[in-house]
Amino acid sequence: MKTTDVIKKAILSEKAYKQMEKSIYTFLVDARSTKDQIEKQVEKQFSVEVQKVNVATRAFKTKRIARTRKETKTGGGKKAIVWLKAGQSIAMISPKKESEKSKKRHPSPKEKDIQTTSAEGKEG
Repeated sequence: MKTTDVIKKAILSEKAYKQMEKSIYTFLVDARSTKDQIEKQVEKQFSVEVQKVNVATRAFKTKRIARTRKETKTGGGKKAIVWLKAGQSIAMISPKKESEKSKKRHPSPKEKDIQTTSAEGKEG
């Protein structure tokens, strides 16, 4: 298996975003990949140091297609939970912090008065 095929995508859910603040990242990985392969690929791809890796296999759910009388598998796969060393993060995936978000500036009451009066001194 190619090392680039190990990580399929990052799992971005509410729980995953809460864990990202603690330097814990969740990825959907290939079913044949091992913990060592996942660790090496994360370190290589994102230039971070991995502390530990946990792996969980999620069961597929079968869904029946009515007209064709066939069943397909949905969901499932292998999920890797990766702990990074303290102080490290993956900038590409991490949620933006409040300081980075654009803050809306609310005008003060004096500025509102200035905006509503015209050059002639009439409000309008």
